[in-house]
Amino acid sequence: MKFLGSLFLMVVVLALLTGPGHALSINQADYDAVKGSLTYTADLLTDHSGGSGYSVYGISCGVVGDYLWVSVHTNFPKSGLTGSDSYASGNLFNPGDLYINVGGTFQSANGSAYGVATTSHGNNVTQAYNTWGNPVVEGGLYSPAGGGPFFADGTYEVYEATLGVVSPSDGDGSIVKNSYPTMIRYGQAVVGDNSGTAYLANVGNPWNYDIVYKVSTAAIGYTGAQDLQLFWAMECGNDGVECVKTGEVPEPATMALVAAGVTAMAVRRKSIV
Repeated sequence: MKFLGSLFLMVVVLALLTGPGHALSINQADYDAVKGSLTYTADLLTDHSGGSGYSVYGISCGVVGDYLWVSVHTNFPKSGLTGSDSYASGNLFNPGDLYINVGGTFQSANGSAYGVATTSHGNNVTQAYNTWGNPVVEGGLYSPAGGGPFFADGTYEVYEATLGVVSPSDGDGSIVKNSYPTMIRYGQAVVGDNSGTAYLANVGNPWNYDIVYKVSTAAIGYTGAQDLQLFWAMECGNDGVECVKTGEVPEPATMALVAAGVTAMAVRRKSIV
């Protein structure tokens, strides 16, 4: 019995050490306090396939203090919608996870990718994928685990062929393949209380929901000097939206001050020696 008790304790400790930690709490008041500091990017209102429930109106993003805040504005409910894709009919499509890329984009396959789980899930896309990594926990922050693609792709493959003009492009050069990153597939938890999410009902705007995310900038290595891509789409990839922030280049005057400071330090060190 002592051995079994010790074994159980070891399993619990291992889970605590390797899990994503506790998701950061977000409520309406938290979002109201920061949303005025976020930059809104509108999405095309004519590039969603299916009913109005699949429509994404835009995305807001910005850094407030030590955290990156993102809000996806959509009609898509947390409980999902039933529909057909390129693989089967009668599927329950789930809300996608937030895709983050520091220093690159998913279209160009560069940069450092992260994801925040919108819901707790494993393989919800069994109609298209036979293999999947470990389940993810709602609000948790993840990085690529290896063993397979970090994110699953949209399952409505003819999205671009059907709609014609869509924004953003998935960058794969094919109108009969959907390469939108939708749900974390092979991810590993970034340990710590680094992120959180909340599905908030919207009042006063055309969309029904604000899917709000809060992510530690330190946890993803974002300083503001790098380019940043934030992308969201539901499981089927019937509509997607992105926020792209260009890295801030220091002003020439700032660079001159830094150089002067370094020179002054060098002179001081010489005089001390």
